[in-house]
Amino acid sequence: MNIVFKKINAANRLINPFKDFSLDEIPLEIRFDPLTGQTGRVFDLFFKPERIDPSETVKRSEEMFCPFCPDALEKSTPMFPKEIIPEGRIKVGQASLIPNLVPFDKYAGVSILSHRHFVPIEDLIPETMEESFEAAQIFAKRIVEIDSDVNFISINWNYMPPAGSSIVHPHIQVNCGDLPTNELRMQVESSGKYFRENGSSFWNDFIKVEKENDERYIGKIDSTFWMMSYVPQGFLPDIWCIFSEHCSIIDLDRNGLNSFLKGLSKVFNYFNRQNILSFNMAVFSVKDEDHFRVNAKICPRLYPRPIGNSDQAYLQAVHNEPFCVRPPESLCKKVKEVFEA
Repeated sequence: MNIVFKKINAANRLINPFKDFSLDEIPLEIRFDPLTGQTGRVFDLFFKPERIDPSETVKRSEEMFCPFCPDALEKSTPMFPKEIIPEGRIKVGQASLIPNLVPFDKYAGVSILSHRHFVPIEDLIPETMEESFEAAQIFAKRIVEIDSDVNFISINWNYMPPAGSSIVHPHIQVNCGDLPTNELRMQVESSGKYFRENGSSFWNDFIKVEKENDERYIGKIDSTFWMMSYVPQGFLPDIWCIFSEHCSIIDLDRNGLNSFLKGLSKVFNYFNRQNILSFNMAVFSVKDEDHFRVNAKICPRLYPRPIGNSDQAYLQAVHNEPFCVRPPESLCKKVKEVFEA
């Protein structure tokens, strides 16, 4: 095995006014992702989000037109051409999957979770999410059937405006195409390179090492393995799920999907306890690459402080370099307690 958790330790020295102008050091770690080699910066600063009441945001959204609410959905949202989806839209229970008017890929769908305009984070339980994810699976399966060039699939979620959602009504986005995003491309290329050089699966080796290290490993639900990301992608540490037995989301059976949704709801339970009421999520998948494994990252997002500032700044926006104010190892125990409850 060749799993390396590389980091460079550094420190900034300064005369600190908050410590009687004494000489102080602020530690910094530059970490390298074990799969892709990408770097991210990790500080150890005390930070706990304040509890935000989203009711004003929800109220404003209810005063605006919402195309995803039941009384508007049929007459205000687009339909797929019959050669793609013969019925025009995919319906599973309360979930409806429609074309994305802002498509990020060759085939792009929006899967609306529920008839409810607002679903608070504590209500994002498996039963609430299952139909929408099932609709997303149906869409992805249909696309790879009709277009043999499609090899890359992702299921994505911007929950609430701090995560970039322009509509409060909960929905996930499904993208299918023949060109991957940068993150998915690096994952696939790095996974293939590891397999060629080591003759084994990066994903299985990585899970084994993380379980042995027991610094970031959270737990297992059937064939899904959950851990804190070594190189966090956000201001606060994100959580990584690896599907140990599947290279494609379209091959997941109901039990596999439900295992993921159980874990996802536990993550949201942890977020809620930590006053985190917004997140980004992405499930990365291919159509068929034996060395690859489906994986998902769930990244906390923070509501703006009174001044209105974002939790992302120039490092992410221009340098493509994530930074995080808490080491993931320092929060793993709290997440594990929620998983085991």
